[in-house]
Amino acid sequence: METGESPKGERTWVKALAGALAFLLALSVGMVARLAGRKSEAVIQEEEAEKSGEVIKEENPPSPQVLTPPVIGLKLITHLQVEAGPKSVETLPDGHHIFVNDLYAHKCFIFDIDNYRRSITIPMGDEPVEMDCSPDGKLAWVSLYHSSRVAAVDLSTGTIVGYAPTGKGPKEVGASPDGKWVYVANWESNSVSIIDAASRTRVREVPLYGTPRGICFSPDGAYSYVCVMGGNTLAVFAPGAGNQLVSQVSCGEHPRHVVCSRDGRYLYVSNSNPRTITRIDRTTATITGTARVGSKPRTIALTPDDRYLFVCNYDDDDTVGCVDTTTMRQIFTVPCSRPIGLCVSPNGDRVFVANYAPPRISVFQVLRAE
Repeated sequence: METGESPKGERTWVKALAGALAFLLALSVGMVARLAGRKSEAVIQEEEAEKSGEVIKEENPPSPQVLTPPVIGLKLITHLQVEAGPKSVETLPDGHHIFVNDLYAHKCFIFDIDNYRRSITIPMGDEPVEMDCSPDGKLAWVSLYHSSRVAAVDLSTGTIVGYAPTGKGPKEVGASPDGKWVYVANWESNSVSIIDAASRTRVREVPLYGTPRGICFSPDGAYSYVCVMGGNTLAVFAPGAGNQLVSQVSCGEHPRHVVCSRDGRYLYVSNSNPRTITRIDRTTATITGTARVGSKPRTIALTPDDRYLFVCNYDDDDTVGCVDTTTMRQIFTVPCSRPIGLCVSPNGDRVFVANYAPPRISVFQVLRAE
């Protein structure tokens, strides 16, 4: 025992210290209990959503990381079974699903591409040919060939919420980037129907000199381009100028499908009879490159970085080809039975191909250099 301390003083000091520790322990336990009992706003929303059956979605989900290494091939991953004869396939804006128009089954299907399961089946009552999505990702506009109309499909439920009239034999559909307009190429009436998306009414019917097919918009929505498959031009419309037909751009014989680069600089067109893909400079409206591809090239799709373009070589070739958009050369092909439609995943890791026969969707991994 140190000098100056008595046994009684030591006991008093120890008791005081023990009491203080007990008080602090009780205080901390109480705080933890209160914090544990408090719920964040996110937790409260999740619990309320579970009770109501609603699903909370991120308003601005993160963009997928785009793959950029050189493409060197395709490897078959799996086949997704449909029922009769799929005409087209498109990725949905959420990046996790594809939409399939099964023409001869008179149905549309939505598949989850994370697990390759069919999530929604949509009876259409007619032959669905092509589709495009509203910019907000809520609606699919689907052309119905024999009904001379397009159906507006709620993508969250798979229900048809309305129709809009078109010309005869509607095929390709294009929704404007601002969501105001839907353009429809009519195969049998040789016309383009222009639909007000909000009211679902046809505001114009524009006759063309030949059969229209593919449609795309410039990224800023200033122009719409329609393939005149019965001719050799793209019909150019100006939505901001009353949806008027303002010019024709030479693109190659019998153009079937058209896509625009994401920076808006180039248009790429598949030309059926010459077996070519042409690259058109939008500023000068001139062809700046031509790639020789397979027989009767049909649907085309760019990779997210615009460096490569995949094409359905439909007729005798039965292949999917890959075009280098810098050199404008088809650098390889892979066998694929009756390829008629295709799309590329948002990050460029897969290609989905609609096969007329046997009826299925072929899923390919995009192989890239290390």
